[in-house]
Amino acid sequence: MNKKQNSSHFFAWWVFIASCLISLVGFGLIVNTIGLFFEPISKSFHVGRASVALMTTLQNAAAAITLLFAGKIMTKLNLRWLLTFCFTAIGISILSLSVAQSLTHFYIAWIIIGICQPIAITLSIPVLLGNWFNEKLGTVMGIALGVSAFGGTIFNPIIGDIITNFGWRGGFICEGLLILGILVPTAFFLREKPNKKHHAYGKVKNIPEKVLETTGISLKAALKTPVFYALAFAMLALQFVSGSVQHISGHITSQGLPLTIGVSGVMLGAAAGKISIGFMLDRFNTRLTLLIYSLFGLLGWSGEIFFKTSLPLIASAFILGLGQGVCLVALPYLIREEFGAKDYSTILSVINMAGAFAMSASVYLNGLLFDTTGSYNFGWAINSAAFALSFIALFLTLKKQTTSQGLEESID
Repeated sequence: MNKKQNSSHFFAWWVFIASCLISLVGFGLIVNTIGLFFEPISKSFHVGRASVALMTTLQNAAAAITLLFAGKIMTKLNLRWLLTFCFTAIGISILSLSVAQSLTHFYIAWIIIGICQPIAITLSIPVLLGNWFNEKLGTVMGIALGVSAFGGTIFNPIIGDIITNFGWRGGFICEGLLILGILVPTAFFLREKPNKKHHAYGKVKNIPEKVLETTGISLKAALKTPVFYALAFAMLALQFVSGSVQHISGHITSQGLPLTIGVSGVMLGAAAGKISIGFMLDRFNTRLTLLIYSLFGLLGWSGEIFFKTSLPLIASAFILGLGQGVCLVALPYLIREEFGAKDYSTILSVINMAGAFAMSASVYLNGLLFDTTGSYNFGWAINSAAFALSFIALFLTLKKQTTSQGLEESID
């Protein structure tokens, strides 16, 4: 009997492994290595870096707009084929950049990537894991999202070395082939939801999985609850913080310290934070877990203001990295817990949209604050306040909902 039960749960763990691959390659390669290409492309086309970086601005704008309806698309279409198409489009777009002859080509390619990215990378991991794990959801979500930091650590030196030896065109060929060779097959062999043969991991009070899929409330009903706006505010505020992380390297060098100090600390802290907060959410009180990791964020960013030497700055960078777990793991987890499975992808998509616009604005605004004041300290103070205010908003609105309550709401 145990063998049969373990066999029925096998696909849930395959979905977990697939989610880890999407995070490792999707975030680690597509998102975290783009900065390596700015300088060589700038030199090749004899233009400023701002002109090259515009492709990421267009990508983020396209992603934010797509998030308006990405959740609905994911509920209407077969997720396996949708992800296969999106990763194929991303891979071909990146591969095509190896023969680009103008910046217009870059802009069009990254707009296409921006349209596909919310479905393929941002939403797919929490949606897939939410479908397949009734238990240990926080743990598996934390691990899957946490490996993205390791992806950045792995792929940055590899792609950097390829660009050095074979040029930026060779770098795009490598990235395109990795996406087509890893993520397209991964998506193709996925299964969207459990069925009679392949069961989700764990049970929720003996509720059949078919009934569980419709448990929860719709987006329309969610919009009438205070917790929806608290979660949206937290996503907006903490994604603003996430965007400002791109300025950590500039902050470090403005202190007269080597570039690698702090950046590696943030990446290691983010990996540890995402993995550990998922474990904590599954085993401890939600409010206590949020308090601990919000304090990490507040203290880490405050440390970047007050410390000026390398060791304290590295420690602060690691601690603020731990706080990143609130935005990247806890919020998708809490959206699922508060609103259920019924309209999860749509609600997550709408809330993520606010975060996407905030992240886009953050990169520019933090640069503007530095240009105006000669320091990042005001921006770091805003980040500390964002963690404090987000925790207060969530503390006041989060409430425990029993499964029976969720069922009643879904029936109503």
